[in-house]
Amino acid sequence: MKTTKADLTRGDGAVGALPVVTRILHPTDLADTSVRALTLAIKLARQNHAELLLAHALPPPTPIFEIESFERSSSELDLELLVERLSRQGIRARKILIKGTRSVPGNIAECAKFFGADLIVMGTRSRRGLARFLRGSIAASVVKTAPCPVLVVPNRSSATL
Repeated sequence: MKTTKADLTRGDGAVGALPVVTRILHPTDLADTSVRALTLAIKLARQNHAELLLAHALPPPTPIFEIESFERSSSELDLELLVERLSRQGIRARKILIKGTRSVPGNIAECAKFFGADLIVMGTRSRRGLARFLRGSIAASVVKTAPCPVLVVPNRSSATL
């Protein structure tokens, strides 16, 4: 079936109506590289009156040391401060500290499923060459496994939102 411009404007074509976004998951590394994605997630949450889930995935334990990540306490504090700041701006936000044995992308996808996220908004470092080959792309892996659409925001300082 061929989709026409009229089908798209009526909302009954192959694409159909846009889904309602009530819960947005923003996985963050709590670094400057995710600021653009956070800014866009905030704008989308405000536009859609959606809840914003701010999530930080702790790295899985190593086989040698099955202990909790040393990042946990500082990550928890950073997320809490961010949630408080957003709440003062009238945005419904909550923090999620993801701890699991899966890879970081697997934990993010599972978090989206568990909390019923309608959209994931995340940044990417745009690794190239050997770095991407060796470490892979977290965003690309999340896109492959996520239960909902994923909006990937490149970390380009020259681009504006």
